[in-house]
Amino acid sequence: MFISMNSHCYYCPYSSNMYRAASPSNRLTVRTKDIKSSNEKIKVDLRVPVIQVSISPNILQFINSNINNDIMEFKRQMEEAAEENAAKAKAKNQQINPYRISNVYAVTYNKNNILSLSLIYEQVINGITYYTRTTYNYDIRTGKSLSVLDLFKPGINAKALINTEIMKELGTNPQKYFPGAINSFRGIADDQPFYIDNTDLVLFFRFNEIAPAGTDIPTIRIPLSKFGDSLKPQLLRGQV
Repeated sequence: MFISMNSHCYYCPYSSNMYRAASPSNRLTVRTKDIKSSNEKIKVDLRVPVIQVSISPNILQFINSNINNDIMEFKRQMEEAAEENAAKAKAKNQQINPYRISNVYAVTYNKNNILSLSLIYEQVINGITYYTRTTYNYDIRTGKSLSVLDLFKPGINAKALINTEIMKELGTNPQKYFPGAINSFRGIADDQPFYIDNTDLVLFFRFNEIAPAGTDIPTIRIPLSKFGDSLKPQLLRGQV
């Protein structure tokens, strides 16, 4: 195994260019730590974002450690599963079909003291490809991990506002979702996975939750402008 430090564009993780924030707000740089290994059981090609920004060293370490630890835990679990898969194949005198794991990430929002990062894992297991998405949303002043409800002013019924917009989307574009999805949708969770970019709140869902399993992880994009001044002022400043 070898671990190297490379740079990748935040929106195109395979680029050789280092990302620097276009907005001066966070003055953030992201470098990529590449983790690669290969054996008969598993092939690993993982990218760990390493954030560099002029904030409290303790907060920076906390954010970077959270992301790094999650990726390494994913790697550990997949290596363990690959060991079991190889042992079963050997017991049956079958050829080992190695697992393949990789990931990509994107820094989608980086200003007004908010960092939003989306990470997608790809797992190829016995010829079948699976995807898992996770997101990280932080207030870089405090290191607080933000929930979708934290984007809104105190006292705002954020879940109701978001659910209303989701229902509109399900009704407007029913062909993209399960038949009857508008009737079966029960609302977002307090810890609903999401990320933001300069214009939208992007919510994502489990496969088969609102749409059939496919090549894309089910998401619903809602323009931040739909929420008006219900959003916290720092997000209103960030709208374009």
